[in-house]
Amino acid sequence: MNKSTSLIERTVNALTQFKKATALRFPGRGGTTSTGNVAQWQILNDFTSGEAVNYSNEIGDVGGASLVIAAVNWLGRVLPEAHLNVIEMDDEGMEVPIPDHPAAELWRRPNEFYSCTTMCKAYAHSWIVTGNPYFLKIREKSGVVRELWYIPPAMIRPVWPDDGSEFISGYEYKVDGRTQIFPAEDVIHFRDGIDPCNPRLGLSPVASVMRELYTDQQVATYSALLMKNGAVPPVVISLRDSVNAIGFDSKKVREGYLKQTQGDERGKAWVTGAAVRIDKVGFAPADLNLAQLRRLPEERLSAVIGIPALVLGYGAGLDKATYSNARQAAEFATESYLVPLYRYIEEELTHQLLRDFDETGSLQFRFDLTQVRALSEDQDAQYARLTAAYNGGWLKRSEVREMAGYEWDEGDEVYVSRATESADDEIVEEVPVAPDAAVVPVSEAGDESQDAVSPEPEPSAAKVLRLKAKEKPLADDVLDDAVEWLLSIGEPEAAGMIRAVPKK
Repeated sequence: MNKSTSLIERTVNALTQFKKATALRFPGRGGTTSTGNVAQWQILNDFTSGEAVNYSNEIGDVGGASLVIAAVNWLGRVLPEAHLNVIEMDDEGMEVPIPDHPAAELWRRPNEFYSCTTMCKAYAHSWIVTGNPYFLKIREKSGVVRELWYIPPAMIRPVWPDDGSEFISGYEYKVDGRTQIFPAEDVIHFRDGIDPCNPRLGLSPVASVMRELYTDQQVATYSALLMKNGAVPPVVISLRDSVNAIGFDSKKVREGYLKQTQGDERGKAWVTGAAVRIDKVGFAPADLNLAQLRRLPEERLSAVIGIPALVLGYGAGLDKATYSNARQAAEFATESYLVPLYRYIEEELTHQLLRDFDETGSLQFRFDLTQVRALSEDQDAQYARLTAAYNGGWLKRSEVREMAGYEWDEGDEVYVSRATESADDEIVEEVPVAPDAAVVPVSEAGDESQDAVSPEPEPSAAKVLRLKAKEKPLADDVLDDAVEWLLSIGEPEAAGMIRAVPKK
């Protein structure tokens, strides 16, 4: 027995060791070998460590750069426009919204201190700057998620075992000198792609344009210092040729020049008793073309993020801006950037949040894109399109009212009514015809010889049946018998009218 047990144990151990040997390892920065919460652009600066300028250190907080904040503000404004709903698929494959689902309500009000709009703006900042937004789930004792909290990326990071046997085992949260490990299922982690340096993180969009951001920052600094100095570029003050330097106080002359060109005295005349010469050693603003120097960073950042410069209000996009192309640029940015982002957020929230409310996996998150202003067509154009569709006979009145956002009832389940002129010049309304109904051409000529003889002609069979059809539809089998009878007595007109009536 012991030998048998020993053999089983050895077999299990051997299989376990074999499984470990063949298991996938997940390399990357972080884990127990990480140096801490290092900003991603500082990590990527290692690729340019051979350069004299450390751009990340020179810039400091990338999230505070004006070019970056312009993109953050735009995304933070438009992202909350679409309401997030929970839907399920019916038997016909149609999406059916579930009103007041607790998961959707949690997204609309994540906690008692801020709303979904505020949380979306925080998401926009982390998404643009680091590519790694984080939300923490707060659970009740029963395990139900009752709150969501935004966590700045600099305060949290994924961790995993030293041997790399797990991709992510948890998230390390550092605040006020304390470290706490959250289970992986309690953190919602969004990633903008995958960082090649660490597959557990998303890739920062702005990390690749650090030089351009540094250039823009230096141009802004130079302009500010230039204006502080009275817009006077650096100069060299020296004695004129063949002038005796005895009694020349260079310090006093310098202080007098600076006093008249800076501070409250700038712009006033500067007078000195010394025979001096002033030589300009710096470029004037016109020589530097500061406006053009700021265009390149704007263009590069716009291209990297994927949002048109015109939409972000950059000068690189405002030169030829009109109302028409500004609207087109906003629509393009929404369709090419915002809609894919909505779909990505839907997918991640369905997997990382909705599973806490739906163990079956049959529900999904879905943004209502009809609420996004840039995607909604002009109301006049929409009404004109729907009117043409209804008058064309290929949309019911109920469908048109639903697309226009109005309620409808069973009386609207009809196609357009067409009016034709009968032989005796009376306007008669036809029964609404479905697009797929077979219509037999009908002659309204009648028997002219009979009309000439009788001063008061009897209504034709076609007219009688037309009026009857308006009052009360007949059963299908009765109508079929009537068609055969009318054809047998030579009344094709009446038979055609019956065939034109859609069967119920």
